[in-house]
Amino acid sequence: MNGVRSSGDVVRWTKRISALARSGREAEAVAAFARMDAAPNALTLASVLPACARLRDLAMGRAIHGLWLRRGGGHGANPIVDNAVLDVYAKCGALVSARRLFDEMPHRDVFAWTTMVWGLARSGSPHDAVAMFRSMLSVVSDGDATPKPNDATVVSALHAVATLGSSVSCKLLHSYATKQGLGGETVVGNALIDAYAKCGDAPQAFKVFVDLPEKDMVSWGTVTRAMAVHGRCREALQLFSLMLRRGVRPDGAVFLALLTAFSHAGRVDQALLFLGAMARVYGVSPLTEHYTCVLDACGRAGQLDRAGEIFRQMPVECDAEKALGVYCSYAVSNGVADVAGERLPDLFLDGEVDAGGGTYALISKSLADAGRWEDACAVRERMAARRIEKEAACTWIEV
Repeated sequence: MNGVRSSGDVVRWTKRISALARSGREAEAVAAFARMDAAPNALTLASVLPACARLRDLAMGRAIHGLWLRRGGGHGANPIVDNAVLDVYAKCGALVSARRLFDEMPHRDVFAWTTMVWGLARSGSPHDAVAMFRSMLSVVSDGDATPKPNDATVVSALHAVATLGSSVSCKLLHSYATKQGLGGETVVGNALIDAYAKCGDAPQAFKVFVDLPEKDMVSWGTVTRAMAVHGRCREALQLFSLMLRRGVRPDGAVFLALLTAFSHAGRVDQALLFLGAMARVYGVSPLTEHYTCVLDACGRAGQLDRAGEIFRQMPVECDAEKALGVYCSYAVSNGVADVAGERLPDLFLDGEVDAGGGTYALISKSLADAGRWEDACAVRERMAARRIEKEAACTWIEV
């Protein structure tokens, strides 16, 4: 931006930036903004800021915000620009900056409230997200001009509730959505299914699915996974059969949910059957996640020979390193020291295999049990160097 040109130049640049951003070419939109030789107006900034948000480009977002403030665009001067900046901060996880801007906005519409609830829910602050949603309700009840929460606001709050595992809060949000006429919205129904499942109420998740007027592929995948994670393998299979009878073609997410159900139930044969049928019958190419899930099923059942066969059959485009990490974890726990002619601990020491913190900890323990203390420490050092941490398991109930 080297100088001020005519308003026609600004309009031309703005149209170009807006077209690039809308067509999914966000990086080009930001690059075009940086090359502008005309002073951008509010519409220009409102066009480039969504591109920054999708790119998670916090530095550019801050720079544009600073430019807007220096040119006299204080908070409240243009709600569209304020909301666009707020969206950048929320999606980039800069919650302190987002909250500061939110508090300074003289007028907060439903987009601003939803952005804050969404940002807090997805940035590891679910309690704050629920508190923000309650604040919005209190402001609305006090007669403020703020519009009522819409489906996006409720979905964002449900994501926070699902993270908390609070069945009470989930039921309250369900009741609110129903009273506001949002309960029949497919996107809200899908979020309710997911929230009830994560709060441990599989029957209620299934009931929401049954009552949903219109079901999309996300609905089928979410309810199937809800049944899977709660050990309801039979119900997951029945849902799959119902899908086929209603002419709904399953996608990769549905198959992943089914394979998860088989893994939890120890049904290795069915897992292998459906893995083979994915591409052959339904035209869905298995991804790394599908192979990893079947490897997990074999590992849980102690059938490491079959797991090894699956690993060798994986397509080259799949992330073999991730799958090998899953296989190694079960191999070590079952006392198997070799895979493909290689010592499992040595694969980790040489950096040929990468995996999660649990697998690293298991390998380190196996080395320590064998008296290879230096190698055990080396595995731990590799974990630290790669900033891999083993998350502590936790269980909680609501009373």
